[in-house]
Amino acid sequence: MPATHPFHSRILLAFDFDWTLGEDSFERLVAVMGFEVDEWKERFYRPLGDAGWDDILAKFEGLRRMCEKGGKRFAVEDAREAGRTTRGFDDAATMPRRLREIAERIDPQVRLEFAIVSSGYLDVFGAHPIADAFDRKYGSAFEVGDDGRLRGVKKMISHPEKVRYIQALAKGIDLGGSNAPSQTEADLAEEEQRVAFDQLIYVGDGASDLQAFGFVREMGGFAIAVSRGGEFSAKSEMLKAQRPDALAPPSYRDGAPLFEILAHAVRSHASRIALRRLGRDG
Repeated sequence: MPATHPFHSRILLAFDFDWTLGEDSFERLVAVMGFEVDEWKERFYRPLGDAGWDDILAKFEGLRRMCEKGGKRFAVEDAREAGRTTRGFDDAATMPRRLREIAERIDPQVRLEFAIVSSGYLDVFGAHPIADAFDRKYGSAFEVGDDGRLRGVKKMISHPEKVRYIQALAKGIDLGGSNAPSQTEADLAEEEQRVAFDQLIYVGDGASDLQAFGFVREMGGFAIAVSRGGEFSAKSEMLKAQRPDALAPPSYRDGAPLFEILAHAVRSHASRIALRRLGRDG
């Protein structure tokens, strides 16, 4: 048996999208359809939530009913237009490249992998230019008809499932197929994982991220929260074990607190990788 931990040269950085990398892409879709966001929330979306609908389904169904009432066609191109025109946060698109440069200065063998793991709709946020800078993108998905109309929801990433996606990405488990990710709880030898669990970084903004925060911190990684108006949006719902390591406003510019926090997290993981590489058994 080796005397040291197995060596993994990869760091995984997973991000939510809405209010983490940019403004709310589904609210932008409501606006693209010509509706007032506040009216959609009050008359269509929130009543469904109060009636017990899952939040992800309530967003779609609320907009579908609003479109039906207004006699409007609800199509995938509208979703993509909303994604393209959602306001992204400052320098989010160049953030992965700049963090890779920081890691390379610590150890040229370190590799950073960037993923979006969101409960939001991939058909929307996946069209945003920021998404192109990420290696992997996962989100809920619409059922799209042959005519391009959005007919329903065929896939959801619920709040607890974010943890399963992070586990699957770290373990190298297949994320394709209708039931994926599966077998995320299966035992896997440490040396067989794609990413060591203590080389994870997760960035999110609200209630949907709390379980991911707790899991990543428990594994020895870093959980970073993006604030809204100086506060964490789900502070009252947070358990002690789900507290993030840091909280900062939504800007990824050089020198901005959020980018500096990410840079420190990357340096820390990269230094740990360099330590393990230099100290492994020959």
